[in-house]
Amino acid sequence: MPGRGAHPALARTLHGESYASLGSDRLGFVLREPIGVVTIITPWNFPLLIVSQKLPFALAAGCTCVVKPSEMTSASTLHLAKLLDDSGLPKGACNVVTGYGPEVGAPLTTDPRVDMISFTGSTAVGRAAMAAASKTLKKVSMELGGKNPQIVFADADMDAALDACVFGAYFNAGECCNAGSRILLQRSIADPHLVRQLSELAEEIVGDPLDPGTKVGAIISADHLAKIEGHVAAAKTAGAHVRIGGARLASDGLFMAPTIVDRVQPSMAIASDEVFGPVVTALTFGTLDEAIELANSTSYGLSAGVWSKDVDTAIGVGRGVRAGTVWVNTFMDGTPELPFGGYGQSGLGRELGRNAVADYTEEKTFHVHSGPRTGWWAR
Repeated sequence: MPGRGAHPALARTLHGESYASLGSDRLGFVLREPIGVVTIITPWNFPLLIVSQKLPFALAAGCTCVVKPSEMTSASTLHLAKLLDDSGLPKGACNVVTGYGPEVGAPLTTDPRVDMISFTGSTAVGRAAMAAASKTLKKVSMELGGKNPQIVFADADMDAALDACVFGAYFNAGECCNAGSRILLQRSIADPHLVRQLSELAEEIVGDPLDPGTKVGAIISADHLAKIEGHVAAAKTAGAHVRIGGARLASDGLFMAPTIVDRVQPSMAIASDEVFGPVVTALTFGTLDEAIELANSTSYGLSAGVWSKDVDTAIGVGRGVRAGTVWVNTFMDGTPELPFGGYGQSGLGRELGRNAVADYTEEKTFHVHSGPRTGWWAR
């Protein structure tokens, strides 16, 4: 996942602008001031990482924050609040409140004392938060869902591509906005043997999440597991073929078998809807233009991976795909120097990068006049 928090220098290098060429009796400068109170709402899948992509930047800008973690994974954020208090952060600069969305999250999006909302979660909840914020015209930053393609061309390093496809699909049990949940294979290599290789790599990776050797752990809740199963069942009804998996594992936990669905048509819901589980779809394309069209055939645009040894192919697809991040011959690498966010239904704004602190500020223009001022009426 991208991001490991803010670089400390960003707090000291935030600066405005000056304009000394407006006239001999005029001077202009622009200040950046903290936007004010920021509501930070984080999801359950990466509770500490995601708050670390928001809170340090807001504090560096001089804002005060109210953080609401998911009710399912609040402990790490509460511990972070204790560490901040122990470190000497001024009282009230960071406040953590816990609870369910309707009782706690909703007031934090509507209260007129809140100046900005930074939200990470599902697109559906993001829309609701944005609608609530519109009543008081709050600034919003939204990092939402994804249906991210890994586009594999015939000239790719196939071993590396297949390993990354399995990683992208099943990392964190697929409960990841950046999950590579669509594998787009060039038709000349999209034979049963390649899909079988994917299947073999995906097997025997589920287990106890506390075991260091486990690659895929349990699903977050029974309700969410049922939703994942529903997506797969709907795909089968629509005519897709479940190559492996497709059902929960017989165990005491909430485990979903790593699933590959092929014979998928772009019109099927499984090809465009975010599943948020260990389910990947396999689709095919012929030409570079077809790959771009297929990659852009969802309402999301968070990230994409391109696998090719040809630089023209890689750059051509990267320029054509509407996604906030494009990885070339790798997948889900990240660094805090690079901005992170999406196109379309994947969100608004960017986190990380050198402008991340500035996102939590307002600009104030000073226009200064020196010397005598001439009246506006004739004399």
